[in-house]
Amino acid sequence: MQRFTTFDFGLTGLAALFHQDWIHLGEVEQVVLAYLSVGEEPCADEDQKKEAAELEKDVAALTGSSLSDDQVELLWTMATGGNYPFRHSETGRTFLERIKTACRQWVRTYGTIDADSNPKWISTQAMSEVRRVIGDTPLNLPDECRTYFDSDAQALRNALDGCAHSASADLAFRLLLRIQVANFIPVDETSWGSYAGIARRLSLGEDLLSSVEFLVN
Repeated sequence: MQRFTTFDFGLTGLAALFHQDWIHLGEVEQVVLAYLSVGEEPCADEDQKKEAAELEKDVAALTGSSLSDDQVELLWTMATGGNYPFRHSETGRTFLERIKTACRQWVRTYGTIDADSNPKWISTQAMSEVRRVIGDTPLNLPDECRTYFDSDAQALRNALDGCAHSASADLAFRLLLRIQVANFIPVDETSWGSYAGIARRLSLGEDLLSSVEFLVN
């Protein structure tokens, strides 16, 4: 079974919109609605409904995981390249709730559809492979990360591993790729070979994987 898209999707696809100028789109809720936008069309097509379903699925998996709020915040901060700073009393899960609320608003307007599913994507083998690559991949964080993160690669690795183990291996792998792209973290040849194998097992599209290829050294 193939995914509905060859590109990134769900939470990691949304993270790409939190670039340096994201605030011009409005609050978090407006960014979510912009991500799910149908443009001038009066209704959403199947792929757009799938996107909303995948976003809700990722949010539910991360919210229900064993990760601490601090770990959720770390993953999101890194996935956005430091462009989303958590402030005041906002926690990782209150942030996820904002995404969920906006997504539900969109669904009430345009309808819903089931997210893609395949037993291979949630298998013990898939989880083991993702956890292994998270443990083995060098995470040589650039100095720029120090402006929003203390560059403790092990803390990041632990958060990714916790996501794979208690939320979703699929999401954890996509977060790993998104974090590397957002922070220009190099990918070594051995890890790249492992990434390709995992992407095939998880039926992730070629455009998602190729977006990371420029980091391979």
